[in-house]
Amino acid sequence: MKNKTSLALLTLALALALPFAAAADEGSWTGEIIDVACYVNNGAHGGDHSGCAKSCVKNGQPMGLLTEDGDVIILAADHADGAGFEAAKELAGEKAEVSGELSESGGAKVLTVKSAKKAA
Repeated sequence: MKNKTSLALLTLALALALPFAAAADEGSWTGEIIDVACYVNNGAHGGDHSGCAKSCVKNGQPMGLLTEDGDVIILAADHADGAGFEAAKELAGEKAEVSGELSESGGAKVLTVKSAKKAA
């Protein structure tokens, strides 16, 4: 019974919170493309970690953008066209400019990738 009550309360909380999720912002963000697992677990990033980062994201580890102010934005594939997301994988461990749609909900930031290129 306790699990059913907890599930009902969680469902209600999510239903109430969804209308307040921030609208998506279209734009470009610059930072280092990281594999989230190595960064969060070990602080690994930068040029020395580039090879590992590329391998990790190509093998399915979550990918993020580490901004200059230290924020991590999770990168997600565009359902209509995943080419930008695939291009971002090739830039793992490098500074890149990533364009797309940024959404935020519950403190999580997710950038749906439209394109990615090496930063100037």
